[in-house]
Amino acid sequence: MGSGRRVRTAASAAALALAVAAPAAAGGPTMLVGAAEDAVKQVTLAGARAKMELAQRAGFRALRMTAQWTRGQTELAPEERTRLRNAGEAAHRAGITLYVSVYPYGSSQTPTTAADRAAFARFAASVARAMPRLRNVIVGNEPNLNRFWLPQFGPNGENVAAPAYVRLLAETYDALKAVRPSIVVIGGTLSPRGSDRPRSSRHTQSPTRFIPAMGDAYRASGRTRPLMDAFAFHPYPESSSTPPTLTHPRSTTIGLADYGKLVGLLGHAFDGTPQRGTTLPIVYTEFGVESIIPRARRYLYTGVE
Repeated sequence: MGSGRRVRTAASAAALALAVAAPAAAGGPTMLVGAAEDAVKQVTLAGARAKMELAQRAGFRALRMTAQWTRGQTELAPEERTRLRNAGEAAHRAGITLYVSVYPYGSSQTPTTAADRAAFARFAASVARAMPRLRNVIVGNEPNLNRFWLPQFGPNGENVAAPAYVRLLAETYDALKAVRPSIVVIGGTLSPRGSDRPRSSRHTQSPTRFIPAMGDAYRASGRTRPLMDAFAFHPYPESSSTPPTLTHPRSTTIGLADYGKLVGLLGHAFDGTPQRGTTLPIVYTEFGVESIIPRARRYLYTGVE
């Protein structure tokens, strides 16, 4: 999707997909395509390696797993620690790049208080400690949607989700860097669309509103360190019939083809601060469409959704 210093990414698959690019210093942007899949988290190393080998055979070079946080939790549960550690070791042996997404378990667990933010940051740090080879940690999941973050708006319709997420991201960034400075902290993870209507029954925000609000909150905080090393985005199309080449120049939606629009928003939000904006690497950590199995291949599939 281009060249230069920025990390360019793209992906397509039937289901969730993950794509990342190698640094330009390695000879120009190259693409890693993978899957968002927790099945590789197994209680035994042998089990994790078997799942990882399936990913290899499918041609995947990256996998995104999750570590979900609940209020009050400051450490990984022992079994989850074992599962993540096994997945990390199996990925290393298979030459597959791992991404771990750390986020609250639904909007009822939104970490909006200082105590909750501190607990979440400690939990994220425990993930990094459990996986000594882990380099990529994603913080949050679609905080612009009420499915994963509440409240979105204040009593007067003001944006409260973006500033709250910025506070969480900042604290988690510092906690992860304290464990291992080489960790790439990936923020954002935004949904591609939202209604921006505080009086509607479902409170959601578009990325064109949420990203500038993140920038405003960061500038107002006076923070002198970055919030993130890369920006994650979920450019899902409106439907399975929407081509990935469709642009949205006159709406608040950002799709896969709206790369310039996304870069512009990041630049407007963060350029001139310690946080990179225009040059911030972008990672598409979820993207997918419903696909139709070719008739000649249907014999390979059983069951129904």
